[in-house]
Amino acid sequence: MNKENGLEKVTDLTLYTGTYGKDRCTCKCIGCTQGGGILKGKEKYQGTIEQIRTIIKKLPNLQNAYLLGNPDVSVDTDFCNEASKEFIKNDINVMFSTSGFKAVKTLKKLTSGLDTKYIKYISYSIDTLNTEKMRFLKGTDKLSLEEIEEAISYAIKKGIPVKIQPTLWEINQDDYAEIIDNFYEKFGIKWYTFHAGSFEALKDKDVNLNHIKPQKWRMITKDIQRIAKEKGLKISLPRIFLDREELEECQQNIHTYCANGGKGLQIWIEKDFIRCTYCPVLAEIHPEFTFSIEENTANFISKNGVCLALSSTLDKALTLNAVNGNGRIFNTGDKSLYTVCRYYKIKEQF
Repeated sequence: MNKENGLEKVTDLTLYTGTYGKDRCTCKCIGCTQGGGILKGKEKYQGTIEQIRTIIKKLPNLQNAYLLGNPDVSVDTDFCNEASKEFIKNDINVMFSTSGFKAVKTLKKLTSGLDTKYIKYISYSIDTLNTEKMRFLKGTDKLSLEEIEEAISYAIKKGIPVKIQPTLWEINQDDYAEIIDNFYEKFGIKWYTFHAGSFEALKDKDVNLNHIKPQKWRMITKDIQRIAKEKGLKISLPRIFLDREELEECQQNIHTYCANGGKGLQIWIEKDFIRCTYCPVLAEIHPEFTFSIEENTANFISKNGVCLALSSTLDKALTLNAVNGNGRIFNTGDKSLYTVCRYYKIKEQF
């Protein structure tokens, strides 16, 4: 392995604190990818603090650790808190992503004893303000918007930055403006990271859930950009469907998790194995693009400066593995558009 592809380049970490995935998660999100792909068939296991220490040791230049839990910090809140203390002890910032389950109770346990200057943000996964749609998408009736907003208010009072992270499907594709308006007006939140429903999540699932059509997605991203400019927001948006000119721009100006020169790493803690990948989308289709942090057998994924997740090979794999709720193969339906990795995003701050 070339030294330039080594772990010493990693500055940002996304961490799943074990392999329970959705089996133990507090929500049962209908579009969840946890438990399939990389985690399929893995022993259900909770990580240890010793493994956290191993990760810190192996990543000497780590600056930011994004804790997703298993995959929500509400699953193993105490462990995420202890892991965060280890990161902070080593001068590493922490961030958290949560559904908001158990609201303030979870947040108090999660942040107990942490120096808040090391908490870069808490991200709340809020897909809609509609109770019925929220329950459908989250797979539970035990989560309420009121609870989530209580937690957001608590975090803001503690001086912890908050961002809102909606995942859009066809069912909630028109809810984005209402989500922004609600949290901007109530809490002054100016940070929003949007996601598109995971293409690979619906493989072999008989669910009434559809992806947003390509031209509709392009319209939504343009409108979110307009709103962001009007309100002075910080936003992140996956591009997904590009015309020829945008594709050429993409190939010249890569901004993806996967093609950042090896600075970003994603980790799942398994029993006796800390599994890593530089390219989470590619690894979902080809698990062989993961490696052990102990052995550091990384195969950094690039081709002529363009991440393979942007190549036609992976695009085809993702397309063929993504079906909508009616069982039809998902495709652009527009030969003038090209599909690219959903980690290729618009990142703007107005």
